[in-house]
Amino acid sequence: SLLPVYEQIAVQFCELHDTPGRMKAVGVIEKDVEWRDARTYFFWRLRRKLAEFDLRKKMIEAAEVGRGVKAMAPLEASALMKTWFVASPGMTEAMWNDDKIMLQWMADNDKLLEDKVLELTKNCVIQEVYQVMTAGGNTAVIGTSGIVEGIALACEAMSQDEQEKFKAMLKASLQL
Repeated sequence: SLLPVYEQIAVQFCELHDTPGRMKAVGVIEKDVEWRDARTYFFWRLRRKLAEFDLRKKMIEAAEVGRGVKAMAPLEASALMKTWFVASPGMTEAMWNDDKIMLQWMADNDKLLEDKVLELTKNCVIQEVYQVMTAGGNTAVIGTSGIVEGIALACEAMSQDEQEKFKAMLKASLQL
């Protein structure tokens, strides 16, 4: 009967379908991992990806502050993170794919990364205010009025010391 022949063909087809070589050729995986190295490789890979996703989440949340500005996509956040990595002293693009080096860089530069996320938040707010105030027509008038009223409301909630610091920052920024 033909059943054993069909079974052999089906088994061979399945064996060819998801081989590491085929998956690498299609771009599903980056490299083959030997069985004896799998535990160590995936341990570091998982740690790196968890840390990377955590930083990426912070970056995306920072970019959401300026809601009128286009939201940052996860791939854009990863690309920005990579530029930060490559711009660091001693880091190269080839090192980006090394999970241990990436994790060490993130640990060593925790404060720097935190500052970069804060700077990203600030830049999104700046862009939002700029877009509102330069929109033209009624949008700019209403937006500018809303910004001024929002600042006035925030000042009411500030202590006297905070108000003085804010006024000094405003004078310096506007060169009054």
